[in-house]
Amino acid sequence: MEHIDDPVILLRRIKNEWLSDKGRLFLVCPNANAPSRQIAVKMGLISHNQAVTKAEAEHGHLRTYTLDTLERDVTAANLNVINRQGIFFKALANFQWDMLLNTEIITKEYLEGCYKFGQSNPDLCASIFLLCNKTE
Repeated sequence: MEHIDDPVILLRRIKNEWLSDKGRLFLVCPNANAPSRQIAVKMGLISHNQAVTKAEAEHGHLRTYTLDTLERDVTAANLNVINRQGIFFKALANFQWDMLLNTEIITKEYLEGCYKFGQSNPDLCASIFLLCNKTE
């Protein structure tokens, strides 16, 4: 979704042309409110949570979603949100995770704890998730 010029038009096309009446659409996007991004704002690395970084732009990102802005686009396409949640709490940047994963500092138990914490705090997860279907 963060790569699409007009996500609402695409979502409408998915709803009207590709999604069966009993079908489900799974949407997963990076989360603008992830703590790693909020910390980057406080450090002056990016101007605001939803800013598109240079690296993201180089990968084709046009926007950075929050749960409410992703849900706004889904609703504008007349799709129904069945479930909304976050995927994995992440306070560090990806390069920091890469460095730590090569040490014994990050354990499987810690990773599981981050996952469970994210389930109860979706707005603080690295990625956001919506499960959608056609509206009745």
